[in-house]
Amino acid sequence: MFSALELGFLAATLACGSLLALKPLAPVVGLIDRPGERKHHNGLVPLIGGVSAFLGLILAWFLLMPLTDGYGVFWLCSLALVMVGAADDALDIPARIRLVVQVVLGGLLVMYSGVYITHLGDLVGHGVVELGWLGPLVTIAAIIGATNAYNMVDGIDGLAGSLSLVTLAALVLLYMPAGLEMEVALAAGLALALVPYMMANLKIRPWRRKVFMGDAGSMFIGFAVVWLLAKGVNPEAGAMRPVTALWLVAVPLMDMVAIMLRRLSRGQSVMIADREHLHHIFMRAGFTDRETLGLITGSAALLAGVGLLGEYFQVPEVAMLALFLALFLLYERVLRNGWRIRMRYRRH
Repeated sequence: MFSALELGFLAATLACGSLLALKPLAPVVGLIDRPGERKHHNGLVPLIGGVSAFLGLILAWFLLMPLTDGYGVFWLCSLALVMVGAADDALDIPARIRLVVQVVLGGLLVMYSGVYITHLGDLVGHGVVELGWLGPLVTIAAIIGATNAYNMVDGIDGLAGSLSLVTLAALVLLYMPAGLEMEVALAAGLALALVPYMMANLKIRPWRRKVFMGDAGSMFIGFAVVWLLAKGVNPEAGAMRPVTALWLVAVPLMDMVAIMLRRLSRGQSVMIADREHLHHIFMRAGFTDRETLGLITGSAALLAGVGLLGEYFQVPEVAMLALFLALFLLYERVLRNGWRIRMRYRRH
């Protein structure tokens, strides 16, 4: 089996080629993002970043890696999800239909791969909380949550990609000592496949024309992350405890849950779009796009680092969960009172 770096470099090369090939096709198939009420970019921007990364990674995997251990099912479900995501980018599919697709594909993945979250760890100090028959349902819920969390956080240039890189890098560090070679390959391969998109999105040379990730890419990232987490938390793998997973996806998870709670408290649908995510608050406070990107990515890396240290030193799971919940409550309070932060900065 080829190394993770070999897979990653091939995936990045193929993703770069896919990006170049898809650019002239994007207007033809409708994969174009136009400025609007919630979208303040200039001009028409191709929505091909996620599709190109997926194509590069899946082609590299089929060339170099086996389809054992449930990976055949994973790639089939991922392909279907990316196709639906691309259709949503082009046609704006209703949120309820996307939700049904996520449930169905999550169910198929769990059913035919046999991979799902079997326990929650020792969260209350009285032994491991086994999920039993609830395990597949919890895994499907996690898939729905992650696909939407990464989709929601994709609000400024480079943010969804940068947060993904933080999570994937942390997974590589956790899974390498555990000997999870295929999971390391997937995490490293996806991270490197995202690099061409990231460079184009941030207009880093030689890329001069911006591209966006699109729903196809953000949903696939969430789908792949849950697959990797489910693989690692199972007792057979022993790569990490379930509570550590919360820290690795802390920023997308906290942002999604806090926003949904706020919408519910106002009697609004959790599916509606708005401009009150964390990155919007930073920008209203006067930070530039790049400053906001750096601050949020740095925060995500710090939180992932806390999770890694907690895992390395085997800090009790009760303590790790309590700290995570405390930080979430603080985060939710900051998000809820973001308008005060904006006014304070405007005064100065």
